[in-house]
Amino acid sequence: MLEKLKSLGQARVRNDSVVGLCLNRALAFAVAPALQGPPGATSHVFVEELPTESLGQIKVLTKVVAAYGIKGRAAAITLSPGSYTLLQIERPPVEDDELVAAARWRVKNMLDYPVDEAVLQVFDAPQPNERQRSPMLNVVAAPARAVREQVGIVRKAGLVPQKVTVAEFALRDLVSPGGESAPAVTIFLTARAGMIQVTRNREIYLSRRLDYGLSSVKPVDVLATGIHNTLPLELRRTVDYFDSHFSAGNIRRILAGPAEDNFMSFMRQAAEVVGLDVAPLELNAELHRAASKSSDYGLPEAYFALGGALSLQQTRVEERVAV
Repeated sequence: MLEKLKSLGQARVRNDSVVGLCLNRALAFAVAPALQGPPGATSHVFVEELPTESLGQIKVLTKVVAAYGIKGRAAAITLSPGSYTLLQIERPPVEDDELVAAARWRVKNMLDYPVDEAVLQVFDAPQPNERQRSPMLNVVAAPARAVREQVGIVRKAGLVPQKVTVAEFALRDLVSPGGESAPAVTIFLTARAGMIQVTRNREIYLSRRLDYGLSSVKPVDVLATGIHNTLPLELRRTVDYFDSHFSAGNIRRILAGPAEDNFMSFMRQAAEVVGLDVAPLELNAELHRAASKSSDYGLPEAYFALGGALSLQQTRVEERVAV
């Protein structure tokens, strides 16, 4: 499983803070308090364009770790969309400890690489109102070699990888790090792709990929063609499906990110078409400034990095309470 990949961590971990990272076109990291602090609080931020080869990435990250004095900190790695596959299957009728093996067998023909080369994570999908429907299971599959390469880069740079997560979970933890009773629909775009998902109480009810991103958003009227016509329809379809299939409250707001001016202007128009309020999915102000220094990279990765840090922060709080 992604979050329990073998040999992730070393024995000794500094416990004063946690680090979230996303290694894509850019290195983005956020340092958050380990066991306390307001949601989204960060003490250090860094966003920098990355070289493509592993050795160059190790050198960049090693310099950052030394410069910010974070060697030995626990780290969460968020995989960026496109580096893994999210599938939904009928839940196999097996015990929980056999789910991954059963899911591996079910998805073997759904991947474009051998399933034996994949690392898998599974999580239950919330049950819709139609109880006669079979329970569904979400499956995250990523090439094991690529995941282990990222883990190795982070470890060689002096951090202690504790968790590998994905963008959907990172956004969930940004939307409701402590759990939230009211459902919300989140729209998030990277440069050329995006996702739309509905969360409530840290559960992901719906998650869909979009084949357009920030590069498609133009300063034109929302009723134009392309994304300006497609996204409001996708929003309406998502809200209607959630309302009709789940008894989990009504969606009253849209969260949109990154909180980039042109995109937020478009989303305010789109929200009017759908009849909902829209609010920016904002980062810590310092992180947003660092991430926004280049229009070509960094901002989406910064969100994913912070979401990973909050996810690891939440895990450590739960472990502390359990003790």
